Amino acid sequence: MTAIGFALLLAGFFAVRSGATGASVSWHEGLLWGLAGFAVFTLAPGLGLPPELPGVPSAPLLSRQIWWLAAVLATSGGLALIVFRRTVPAAISGVILLTLPHLIGAPEIANIETNVPSSLMHQFVTAVTVTSLVFWTLLGGLTSAVFARFDRGATLRT
Repeated sequence: MTAIGFALLLAGFFAVRSGATGASVSWHEGLLWGLAGFAVFTLAPGLGLPPELPGVPSAPLLSRQIWWLAAVLATSGGLALIVFRRTVPAAISGVILLTLPHLIGAPEIANIETNVPSSLMHQFVTAVTVTSLVFWTLLGGLTSAVFARFDRGATLRT
């Protein structure tokens, strides 16, 4: 279900981009959009709040969710300013937005006492991050290929 939702979001972005420029979307561009999705939804939030194994103590859920959402919004806004505006002030603003959630810092608890070995936690974070990278690259590439096929069909009919 998550993949369908994200694919619909990507298709919406592709439709706006295709309508604004009149150019078709290539799988290369879809791959870049997928990498951007990985950066926005996994990489940036994961720098402050890495994935956690069930049962490991962590900061209160609401504060973690608020920080995660702020990191996602700031990262997407920062990347948009850098990629789409292409001016020095926009790039500086984009870099500030990219770093702002990390300067503020993610919520943490003072003492983490757990029986879970640190090597297992490291393996979990690595597995989640690599899986997400594969997910987003495939999602971006496949969604753009499917969108281009349907978009080409709509262009040929008009």
